[in-house]
Amino acid sequence: MIVYPSQTMATPLTAIRRERVLPVAGEILVKEGESVEPFQVIGRALVPAGFQIVNVARDLGVPPAKAAKYLKVKPGQKVKKDDLVAELRGISALMAVLFGMAVRPSRSPLDGTVTDSGGGRILIEAFPKEIELRANYHGVVSRVVPEWGVYLRITGAVIQGNWGNGKESAGVLKLMSKSNDKPIRARSIDGSCTGAVLIGGSRIDASVLEKAIEIQARGIISGSIDPGAIEMANQATFPVIVTEGAGVCPMCPHIYRLLATNDGREATLNASFKSHWGVARPEVVISLPAEPGMEFQEALDRPLKVGDTVRAIRTPHLGTVGTVVEFPAWLRTSAGSQLPAAKVKTEGAQENILIPLSNLEVLR
Repeated sequence: MIVYPSQTMATPLTAIRRERVLPVAGEILVKEGESVEPFQVIGRALVPAGFQIVNVARDLGVPPAKAAKYLKVKPGQKVKKDDLVAELRGISALMAVLFGMAVRPSRSPLDGTVTDSGGGRILIEAFPKEIELRANYHGVVSRVVPEWGVYLRITGAVIQGNWGNGKESAGVLKLMSKSNDKPIRARSIDGSCTGAVLIGGSRIDASVLEKAIEIQARGIISGSIDPGAIEMANQATFPVIVTEGAGVCPMCPHIYRLLATNDGREATLNASFKSHWGVARPEVVISLPAEPGMEFQEALDRPLKVGDTVRAIRTPHLGTVGTVVEFPAWLRTSAGSQLPAAKVKTEGAQENILIPLSNLEVLR
């Protein structure tokens, strides 16, 4: 039997490639072979900031066909907010006064450039905004894509989560829970947590997020999140990464031990990473020195085999981590049917357990 289960990276030391890309063409500020740090600016670009249409004919109270002769600007001209772009003058202004009409000039609603006019309207495009692309990792530039981005070679511990709020940051890991089934308590968050990435065991809620925002934490990693706090997490300025899911669920022991072992080390959080399946998989990367001969570990599909480290992702063994000792195996259900399964040896257990293949994922 050949089975390709889902995979989650949770490895203490590996080499990976990550790309950092500008949303539009711009300027790349680093070269191949250059070492970079998380907050280093490696690229810049100008992005459009929107536009507005000014209805000159309506403002002046004239037919669209006659509006052009009252314009005071032309395409390509730069304007500031409230600059005069059109006004009645001469006999037209006098007639408006005589007939009691409100004479109101037309003004620019924003700083920008006049790009087009016609039909009694003008188009003003806002000045583009400069954005900066940061490295977000400790690494080495392995390839530069001119005007667009870079590929980075990174070595260290890599842990993928199951949910993230889309933010990026870096900071020193700070263990806040004594075990994988203990939550972070808001009362334990104080000034010592400023600029740190907080590690919790089971759950975070709105009170924890409020306190973390208040003391300006750099991120939170937790096993699960209270569903009522997800909206607040999405609005937080720092990354929030959940390794298991919503509700109350302990962090996978394997992942918890890996994070706890690196307590006090600097980590990079990317809560919007995309895996090779095209699904958003947030990740934590803890920078560590490379070992001689270390090869890149990419997320490649491969079949399940004896010796793989696996994690149960559904009850009744949710969160259980062990090693496959027999595959394929068969699990008989209460209804008398058989499910394809794997026999898994868990740490400290005297007997192996059978877990359906649909309830397993591989930890790499």
